[in-house]
Amino acid sequence: MTDHDDNDEFISKSQIKRDMHALTDMGAQLVDLPVSQLKKLPLDDRLFDAIRECQATLKHGARKRQLKFIGKLLRHADGEAIRDALDQLEAPKREAIAEFHSVERWRDRLLEEGDAALTELLADYPDADRQQLRQLVRNARNSKQSEERSKRQSREIFKFLREMIIGH
Repeated sequence: MTDHDDNDEFISKSQIKRDMHALTDMGAQLVDLPVSQLKKLPLDDRLFDAIRECQATLKHGARKRQLKFIGKLLRHADGEAIRDALDQLEAPKREAIAEFHSVERWRDRLLEEGDAALTELLADYPDADRQQLRQLVRNARNSKQSEERSKRQSREIFKFLREMIIGH
């Protein structure tokens, strides 16, 4: 027979430790944010001050202790609201990284697959300058080039694709 009611949810010691580590990790993410972004989060004054103190702490041991303290404070804060706000702050960065990776994948496919990838890309982006893109790919795939020139051509394709796909 157990010491708790049937209505109580049993939480293992390991799960409690995982939860504490997750809060400490979230605290480390908070410490990495600039003050302007911290002010946008639903943090109480004590937690905000602890984060600022950790940001100012340079010594490794003291910083580690402060991170654990922040994790402890987060146990009593609305962690879900803080996590949601943190996710909203990081969403544009994740989106930009995803766009960057998309451009890289297209560039790599163009260099590896040639016309097959080019045809597929042009089907997805019909307004693209076909002639210029074909020329860039042809120049980059030319095996007689030096390695430095090949890298430069690859960067030119990347810039062209970034402008075409993302618009930057």
